[in-house]
Amino acid sequence: MMNDLWILIGGVLVLIGLVTSESLLLIVGSMVVLIWLATKIWNRYAFRRVSHSRYLNRSRAFIGDTVEYSVTLRNDKLLPLIWVDIHDTFPEVLDLPGAGIQPNPMEGTRRHTITTSLLPFQQVTWKYTLVCNTSGYHRIGPARVRSGDIFGFSSGEARFDQMSHLLVYPRVVELEQLNIPAENPLGESKGRRPLIRDTTRFAGQRDYQNTDPMKLIDWKASARASRLQTKLFEPVVSLNVLVALNATTSEQPWQTSNRRLFERAVTVAASIASYASRRGYTFGLVSNAVATFSARYISVPLGASPSQITLVLEALATTGPFTMTSLASVLRDGGRSLPPGSTVVLVTSALTEAVAAEIQEMQGRGYHVVVVYSGDSQSAQGMPGLDIPGLEIPGVQIHHVGDALDALEKDESVLAS
Repeated sequence: MMNDLWILIGGVLVLIGLVTSESLLLIVGSMVVLIWLATKIWNRYAFRRVSHSRYLNRSRAFIGDTVEYSVTLRNDKLLPLIWVDIHDTFPEVLDLPGAGIQPNPMEGTRRHTITTSLLPFQQVTWKYTLVCNTSGYHRIGPARVRSGDIFGFSSGEARFDQMSHLLVYPRVVELEQLNIPAENPLGESKGRRPLIRDTTRFAGQRDYQNTDPMKLIDWKASARASRLQTKLFEPVVSLNVLVALNATTSEQPWQTSNRRLFERAVTVAASIASYASRRGYTFGLVSNAVATFSARYISVPLGASPSQITLVLEALATTGPFTMTSLASVLRDGGRSLPPGSTVVLVTSALTEAVAAEIQEMQGRGYHVVVVYSGDSQSAQGMPGLDIPGLEIPGVQIHHVGDALDALEKDESVLAS
């Protein structure tokens, strides 16, 4: 509308200048017309052959990692862009030091804003270091690029729908850092016919037999005994381990979810799964937490392949502190394919009567139950058999890791590792 008004004003000035032979009016009117024509040309060609792109040097990372991140804007034509604003949608939970980040509360995200100009056939790249401080499946984009003509009469916007994705795995720590005993943390039992040999548990030597693998020969002991000696290790029965993550962080259904407590529980679940993977156990994951981009709860069937730990970590990374069903129903579904005698490791930051009842039910179905409590000591008070820190349930191995998690949260060097 304003552009049309300017051409009308310019035309009137030119007409009056011609009629009255006023050269000044003719010059001013002609300039207004030329500016109007320049604005029209800019509107038509400004965003042609303009490209926007992002680059992440990797698409997967762990909490505490840094990722190389860059934004590139290219103007591949003769017409310059005098000023340009780039507004890129950016996740709230990722840090981008040194960048212009503005909150966008209406969408629950933030905007990464860059202001620049582009000469003809110019390409500009901005490089940053992205800090991964929260697990999850993070999406960057879409981007909006705004620009205007040199006279300020007109502006336009182009949208670039290309999305960038970054999957941040939860933090994984050694079980010893969680104050979980190194010996039989999941209640492993000895057996006569082990499916795996635990080389971390040395039991002694014996004389070499023809069926012994050469890699088990203890050469130093053989030299001392003047005959070949074979290393003996404590056998461990291969376990079926189901890691059950309780996403409920409060005692009462009407209480809001606690993101901090949920992230602590995810860290514990990921660490236990990593331990099971290193030991060669068959393990899986269930949780009443909702997957980020689906309407289903988290479930990874039992498996022992090298990719099993990746599947579990991806599932934990793409979940949030929201539940759609009870923990009991999830465990019933997951227990249908769980062999009798398997170990269920229940990771929970909320100890309620419902959780205690579910523990007893799992015991009744013949499962060995291990409870890892990741919440605060004061979050479970006054419940029968659930006093903290003296929580004891007959036949249930219980680990209290709240204090260890507090120490990890305070020790930034440990978190970064």
